[in-house]
Amino acid sequence: MGFKNYILAALLMVLSIGTSHAQKEKGIPRTKKVPSALDRARSLKSEKPKEAIRIIESVVKSKRKDYDPGRDAEAYMLLGDIYQEIDQKGLALQRYNQAAKILEKTELTELKARNHLAIGLLNLEEINTQKAEQEFNACLKITKDNSTRIQCEIGSADVEFQNGNYDKSISLYDIVQKGHSTRLDSITRSEIAAKKSNVYVKKKDLDRAKRFYFSSLNMFPTWAEDDRVYEPIEKANRILLDNISDVDEKIELRKQNIEHKESRNFPRQSIISEQLELADLFLEKGDIEQAEKYINASKSLTVNTPNTEQTAEVFRKAAEISQQRGSYDEANKNYKEYNLANEQSNRKKQEELERKLDIFKDQAKIDILDQELKIEEKQEELLTQQLNNQKIIIGFLSLLLLGSLVSFYFIMRNVKAKRKANSLLLLKSLRTQMNPHFIFNALNSVNNYIAKNDEKAANKFLANFSKLMRMVLDYSQKDFISFEEEIHLIELYLELEHARFRDKFDYDFNCDEDLNYSVVEIPPMLIQPFIENAIWHGLRYKKGKGLLTVNIAEGEVHLKITITDDGIGREKSKALKTKNQKQYNSTGLKNVDKRIALINDIYAKNYEIEVRDAYPDKEDVGTYVSIKIPIES
Repeated sequence: MGFKNYILAALLMVLSIGTSHAQKEKGIPRTKKVPSALDRARSLKSEKPKEAIRIIESVVKSKRKDYDPGRDAEAYMLLGDIYQEIDQKGLALQRYNQAAKILEKTELTELKARNHLAIGLLNLEEINTQKAEQEFNACLKITKDNSTRIQCEIGSADVEFQNGNYDKSISLYDIVQKGHSTRLDSITRSEIAAKKSNVYVKKKDLDRAKRFYFSSLNMFPTWAEDDRVYEPIEKANRILLDNISDVDEKIELRKQNIEHKESRNFPRQSIISEQLELADLFLEKGDIEQAEKYINASKSLTVNTPNTEQTAEVFRKAAEISQQRGSYDEANKNYKEYNLANEQSNRKKQEELERKLDIFKDQAKIDILDQELKIEEKQEELLTQQLNNQKIIIGFLSLLLLGSLVSFYFIMRNVKAKRKANSLLLLKSLRTQMNPHFIFNALNSVNNYIAKNDEKAANKFLANFSKLMRMVLDYSQKDFISFEEEIHLIELYLELEHARFRDKFDYDFNCDEDLNYSVVEIPPMLIQPFIENAIWHGLRYKKGKGLLTVNIAEGEVHLKITITDDGIGREKSKALKTKNQKQYNSTGLKNVDKRIALINDIYAKNYEIEVRDAYPDKEDVGTYVSIKIPIES
């Protein structure tokens, strides 16, 4: 988490340059309204991400009227920043890559450089040093902005550090200091000194590491607008102390840290953290009196602090020390303060989970809007092409009969092409409609964990869901995907739904071990709607615990997928629906039928789907679905 905050801090310092600098470059469209909208979104993205996303959505919508690649790229970069705020690095990287695609054919060099920096920092955090180095080098080749260049050069030095090339990393840090001696602010100088301290720790030169560490503290200004800029120093502090084994030496270093941090006006939570660690060291030595001294000092700093989790830890340790000293009334008082702070911490965590859920929902709207815009652009291209062809036909008709015959030929050819293109557009539109249907149904599963205040399960669910959403968004761009990719999507979806309805059903997923994936391609999300239907409309209403079975077997000419559940069945499910539910026609299964019909027609396939009752002689008749997928010869 610490390194993530440093990465984000560096990125924010560079992105704060804004759109005004990019507009000074030659050939960039100048606008007034849109950049101000992006500025507002940028200022709101941390405190009010939902409002920021709504502003970005309006920017994306304005693409219908006027296309500005710089504006659209910055919009996606802002979305990447928002994903980084909620620790969804994979989705953030996807947004930055979307911005990179928009910028490929432009001359917006500084915007490209900043995007290279963002992608490089994310890959550096993920220890993908080769990709990070490529992005930093690409940034350095094109940028003329000093702030961006400095951050990319520091990033290159960080790559060498992570690769274990300690001498080279020191050399690169020195080059940054010497090459930009008059341009480096005190925060950046402090950051470089802290990084050098980390290098010397790795080189087992702790004396020099300490000198650079305290140098970084002394160079840091007595103010900072963003707490995240303290992270390089905090990281150096952790690395240095982790490599010191002597307790007395650690105590002395902690004391010096407190003195320096107080003099440089470090955030209270940083000083409290030092005092807590110092108290633990004195307890390790058996000096309860000194431990209590620093715990009491921490208690005085927790007043009105936003870090309720840290406040709870302070009072927990205070209670334990009071109990050891036999001061049971004081211990009881501290335990009450601990419980109060712990409750506040849990409420904040729940609010953060709800905030993340809202962000996922709002960002999904932008993905849907983007798909709609792409369809509109394709339709406009087809209309333009049609008009041009009609002009050609009219010209030929005015010349001679032969021209008329030739024109007739072109008309017929264009009609066929247009029909196929329209069918392809409809197919793509149906895929686009399936994405929100699936995404918003899956998001409902998080509410249960939030209600139960199960942070660990909710975080795990959100992590798996973000992975699933990346797969869904990626596959929605394709007419066909490999069968192996479809299986991975189904397995992850089943895992998520089973976590939500664990008491309602179990499932078996069986696949032939000898199945040759290479001979089968499948429309994306063909199987998932039937599984979703079985869970949400069959098994969920079953009185007891049900069973969902998915079998995949390879035949001579086709692949057969069967989905069987012992739920209440289709007729009972319809009877249970409320008046409002009956008015809502779920598009999932209807879209599957339309997609299969279009694919069979356009690509000359022979997909077959059969749906019937699974156990007609039982009370819970269940549902049986058979899907036959032709195997390519």
